[in-house]
Amino acid sequence: MRPRIIISKVTNPKDVNTKVSESLNILSVTFDDDDFVAIKPNLCDYRPPEQGGTTDPKIVEAIITFIRKQSSCKIAIIESNHALATADEEFQRMNYRYLEDKFDKVSLINLSTDKQHQIEVEGYYFSELTVAETLLKMTKYINVAKLKTHTQTRITCILKNQFGLVSRRYKKRYHHSLSEVLLDLVELFPPDISVIDGLYAMEGAGPSDGDVKKTDILLFGDDPFATDVVAAKIMGIKPSSVPVLKLAKRKNISDLEYEVINDLPNFNFKQVPWYSFAVRRFGLKYQKQATKRYNKKKGRAKFLSDVAAGFIVIRQGKYSTLQSGLIDRRIFWRVVMSIIRRPSVLINHKLKGI
Repeated sequence: MRPRIIISKVTNPKDVNTKVSESLNILSVTFDDDDFVAIKPNLCDYRPPEQGGTTDPKIVEAIITFIRKQSSCKIAIIESNHALATADEEFQRMNYRYLEDKFDKVSLINLSTDKQHQIEVEGYYFSELTVAETLLKMTKYINVAKLKTHTQTRITCILKNQFGLVSRRYKKRYHHSLSEVLLDLVELFPPDISVIDGLYAMEGAGPSDGDVKKTDILLFGDDPFATDVVAAKIMGIKPSSVPVLKLAKRKNISDLEYEVINDLPNFNFKQVPWYSFAVRRFGLKYQKQATKRYNKKKGRAKFLSDVAAGFIVIRQGKYSTLQSGLIDRRIFWRVVMSIIRRPSVLINHKLKGI
């Protein structure tokens, strides 16, 4: 049986519960009292759902409501710390705390502070990995991602949301081999159900600096790869241009075939300029070689990443990074001019004996 992807149009926010229930029923999802269900939203951003940054808690609430009609099982809403904030801070500011009070046997779990276990892995990237105990105990796993573009990976939906299963807070060390890492995480912890929140999506320089795009859709799938393929097509992006999907097909992990229920819309999301994406991908590839061969290449890889960010600044007027903060055109050109003028200034200082 081919994977099934359901595209649900939500024109009224009050219809979220109904749409979630209808879609999960079509996918024949069942829950028992002995289950331990983990729900993983995307909270790795500083922007709320209506700005296209994070998963709307109303969708998670609707999923829990559906589960509670069948079962009184334990439910964990899970997330790990990331570079900008801890999972606990994100639960608080993205308004997830009320779910613990509203439902019995529902808890918010920070994977980074959960009890950790080291496991051996025969993966594309990992040979061993430290994982949270909750991931080893869960019997069903629901991945609830956000519909967004990404400057490094084209899209960030179900597969990229798996990255939050890594307990380590600073995950940048894995960026150069992100596709391999994601494939390992999907193999270790495959989602039983994949849900994508597209009520408010993000286009352009996602996952954090893009523009909000209201699409009013929810996606439901029983295969993470097929769900991301459909998500890419909805955004007007060729699945073959998404690095992790390309690698999955090359490794014969997924044939990327599927059955779509309901019409497939095409919103033609804005993307970062092709040359910015190309330079960034080349920089990551260079960094990957650097970790294997010569550490001196890391500096060159960072330079290429900065060049890619510079293209975005020129194109959209601003860009923000954890390391540099917000950069706008004025600051960017000031930095560029200072670099250009630096040699003449040094020569002038030497002539003056400074």
